Amino acid sequence: MTHQSILTTVAALCRGGRRKQSIRLALFILTFAAALTQASPAFAYSWMIRHGYTGCVTCHADPSGAGLLTPYGRAQSDLLLRTQYTSGTPEEPAKSSGTAFGLISPPDWLLLGGQFRELDFYAKPSGQNWTHSLVLMQADLAAQVAWKGLRVNGSLGYVQSSASRASVTGNLVSREHWIGYGFEDDAFLVRAGRLNLPYGLRIIEHTMFVRAATRTDINDAQQHGVSFAYSGALIRGEIMGILGNYQISPDAYRERGYSGYVEIAPAERVAVGLSSLVTHSKTDLYLQVADTRQAHGVFSRISPWPVLVLLAEADLVVHSPKGVANQVGYA
Repeated sequence: MTHQSILTTVAALCRGGRRKQSIRLALFILTFAAALTQASPAFAYSWMIRHGYTGCVTCHADPSGAGLLTPYGRAQSDLLLRTQYTSGTPEEPAKSSGTAFGLISPPDWLLLGGQFRELDFYAKPSGQNWTHSLVLMQADLAAQVAWKGLRVNGSLGYVQSSASRASVTGNLVSREHWIGYGFEDDAFLVRAGRLNLPYGLRIIEHTMFVRAATRTDINDAQQHGVSFAYSGALIRGEIMGILGNYQISPDAYRERGYSGYVEIAPAERVAVGLSSLVTHSKTDLYLQVADTRQAHGVFSRISPWPVLVLLAEADLVVHSPKGVANQVGYA
């Protein structure tokens, strides 16, 4: 790859031209429209602040949110997120909110769950007939075993692509697997393993430009490392030492560095935070040269009234490819 092509690639990643901006705007509008017509998902994410939940640890095994739910999280998912087809507000979660729609009652020390995503894709190339395909994006099972403060957590799944960064072998993937220890009712949690990167808004839409540009999505961008998380009523945060993704090879592709965030919740439905990430790899997975990349930004979650949540994030993105001047952009 020439220096000019590196510059072109990085510039496209960070800024994009007018055409790409138009495409992103159109995709944003379509995504927003789809979100408005979509039923509430089974997993709660950063917009749960509308119900007064500024933290994540009460509902999720991951202290920064997303993924495997605790029993309390399952109950709140049913009471607050599930589409209700009867009048009135339920006072107790339905039996179907339990594991496997209530068919399984695991002991207190065991959490079980899963996630499924499939794309039903239609396309009509110019002058040709409609084509249709099904794309299995995620079919994961997850579990956590807890004994006193000890936590052992992991997931295993299958995807159609064999090129996933979460691949264990071929189409078999493990997005997360870690061992940890919690103190003070998990207010402090130390973990080691393959973890979601603690950075910015924790959202499921992994194709969002802000998640793709910073490489911090929860689809397959997890890294191996060690993290320390604190979850308090006013402040929460997590810092992770990144050792690299050991599910890709050779070692030159593995990034080392850190990622972290801190968030403060001055009011019941208001939270603002700062994020920072710096990594280095001998061969960047996309640029194919040595690269130090940085992302530093701010994010907020604000719910002025319960029917509306405003999620915002702005990040400075910097790449320093070997032999090329720093490339500065934004997301």
